[in-house]
Amino acid sequence: MTRSIIRRYLVLLQKRGLKASTVNRHLSAIRNYYKFEILTGVREDNPFNQIKSLKQESKLPNYLFFKDLEKIFSNGGDDFFHIRDQLIFKTLYSTGCRVSELVGITVNQVKNGESRVKVIGKGDKDRFVYLTPDVKNLIKKYLPLREEMLKDRGKINSLFLDFMGDKLTTRGVYYLIEKRVREVGMDKKVSPHTFRHTFATHLLNEGADIRVVQELLGHKSISTTQIYTHTGIEKLRQVYRGAHPHGKKS
Repeated sequence: MTRSIIRRYLVLLQKRGLKASTVNRHLSAIRNYYKFEILTGVREDNPFNQIKSLKQESKLPNYLFFKDLEKIFSNGGDDFFHIRDQLIFKTLYSTGCRVSELVGITVNQVKNGESRVKVIGKGDKDRFVYLTPDVKNLIKKYLPLREEMLKDRGKINSLFLDFMGDKLTTRGVYYLIEKRVREVGMDKKVSPHTFRHTFATHLLNEGADIRVVQELLGHKSISTTQIYTHTGIEKLRQVYRGAHPHGKKS
């Protein structure tokens, strides 16, 4: 196997219309195969080590406009399920927490009107996220309804419960968001992470220090947070191209 043959193989994959990310997965699989052959003594070198992965187009994070949030938040019901869902949506947006961090929040962390909550993030690293007055008011409404939901179940420490009174799962949160997006007629894919992207983008667009946003998100590297600075710029460019007479021609 020579580098020339490998390059021809890569060109063939691209001609078939495969994305760079897909081609790179092919490369990774073959590299690992050759690594295995080296470990087992079948061969001494890995020709794919000299081949660089294709450059992938970086995708900007998807986020919500304020009008999108207004639609999602416009849920006037006062029963357990309406209040719970609104609390979930607004907590995701106001804290920027991951869905795994959200479902890990306990009643004991919020029952006394706390303004911040400790969550366990990636790599078991903990940090504080901050609750807005709106979220704290929703918690006050939610806790009695939650207690009523559990009157025949015994104690469960998880803050968010499903329709059976059990701990709400991450998959359950995905479902509730997808359901709400359909209800309000939004033609947009929204996930728990979309709220996290929105949290970061809105903070940076309003002038928040990027290091502070990094801390709030629990990012290990500042470069991970910096992608959100490009999101605002790209969105401005899209609005310009769509609205400005000359921009439409560009």
